[in-house]
Amino acid sequence: MDENNEKLTAAPEQTDAEEQVTQVIENATADTEEYNQEAEDTAGSVTEDAAQSAEEAKEAVEEASDAATEAFEETVPAEGAEGPDRAFGTDSEISDDLIQMQNAAENYAPVKKKRKLMGPIIISIVIVAVAAVAALVLKVFFNTGIEGSWYYEREVQTGYAESTNDEPPTMKLGYYFIFEGNGKMTVKSGTVSGSGTYTYRTGSVEGEPIGKPVVDINYIDPLYRTPVNTSMAVEVTGNIFTGKTLKLSAFENASQAVTLTQKNYEKPELKREGDFVADKELEGKWVNGEASFNISYTTTYDIKSDGTMSVSSTQTVNGQLSGTGKDQEYTVTIDCIYSTNKGKLEIMYNAGENQKQELPYSLSKKGDVLTIKEAQEINLYKVGSASADEIMDKISKSTQATEAAPQVTQAAAEAETKAKE
Repeated sequence: MDENNEKLTAAPEQTDAEEQVTQVIENATADTEEYNQEAEDTAGSVTEDAAQSAEEAKEAVEEASDAATEAFEETVPAEGAEGPDRAFGTDSEISDDLIQMQNAAENYAPVKKKRKLMGPIIISIVIVAVAAVAALVLKVFFNTGIEGSWYYEREVQTGYAESTNDEPPTMKLGYYFIFEGNGKMTVKSGTVSGSGTYTYRTGSVEGEPIGKPVVDINYIDPLYRTPVNTSMAVEVTGNIFTGKTLKLSAFENASQAVTLTQKNYEKPELKREGDFVADKELEGKWVNGEASFNISYTTTYDIKSDGTMSVSSTQTVNGQLSGTGKDQEYTVTIDCIYSTNKGKLEIMYNAGENQKQELPYSLSKKGDVLTIKEAQEINLYKVGSASADEIMDKISKSTQATEAAPQVTQAAAEAETKAKE
C-alpha cells in the first residue's frame, strides 16, 4: 500500500518536471525564432546586430539547458529507484537532446540573405502611379487644348424691318464646334452638321502670334452651306470646375474674336404630330450626283424603317478652287424623322428651330428610281442598282480628271516653253 502511494505521489512530481522542461524548451525556441526573424528582416549581409542576436539566442538555449537539468535533479528519483515510465524518453535520452540543442546553439550562424528589392520596387511603382494620376488630373481638369465640344450662339437676321425705325427680325442660332482630336471636326446646329478638318499648332511664321497656340480650321457651315477656311489665335481659360472658354481671334485684330464655352452637344428632340406611316419601297439608300471640272456633288437619302432618315450632300472642290492646294471634301448631313402621307414625304428636322417639309415623291415601275419634287425635281437611284453604279462611276471619272488636270496643264505649259525656245 505504501509502495503504491509512493508511485502515485511520484507521478505528479514527474509530470510537473516534464511540463517545466517542455515549457523552458518552448520559451528558448520561441526566443531563438524571434531573434532569427529579426536577423532575417535585416536587408543585406549579416550585420553586428544579427551576430549579437545569434549570441543571445545561444545564451538563451544554454540557460534553458541548465534550468532543465536542475529541474530533473530535483524531481527525478535517484538512479535505480522505481518510477513511472516517461512518455518522452529516459534520463539519458533527455540529456542527449539537451546536448544536441546546446551544440546547435554553438554552431549557429545566421544565413546570409540577398538584399530584398521589394521595398524599392514598391516605392518606384507608387512614384510612377502618383505621377500618372497627377498627369491625368492636369489633363482632365486643367487641359488647355481645344479637343472637345464648344458652343456659341450667333444672332442672324431672319427678315426685313417693316420701316426705317424698326429693327429687322433676328433669331439666335446655336453652334457646336466639335474638335475630335484626330484632325477632324464637326460643326453642328440643331440636327444639321457640317464636316471639316483642323490643325492645332504653335504660331511660327510672320503675322502669327509666335510661340502661341494657333488653329487652322476648314469646314462647311451646316446652315448656310458655305466653306470656311481660316487660321485663328487660340486662348483657353478656366478649368473643369469653373467652366472653360475658348477664344478664337483674328491675327490682325484681336477684337475680332469669337468666344465659345465648353459644352456637350445636345440633340434637339423631334416629335411627329401623328402616327408613323411607312412605305416599304422607300426604305434603303438612294443616291444622285453630278460633276464638273472643278467641283462634284453627291446627294444621299438614307431612309430607315424606324421612321428616321438622313439627307447628306457632299461637295468635292478642286484644290486650286478651294485655295488649299488639294481637293477638299465638305459634307452637310441633316438628321430627320419622317412619315408618308398620300404620296408625300413629310419630314421634320431642326436648324435652330424645328422645321417641317412636305416633299411629293414617286417611284419608277422597277422601284430603282425615286423622284423627289423640291424646288426642282431630283432623281435618286437605289444604291446597288445599275443606274446608281453608273452615276457614281461618272463622278469618280470626273474626280480623276480633275486631279489630273493640273498635271496636264503643267505639261502643256512646259511643251509650249520648249517650242518657243
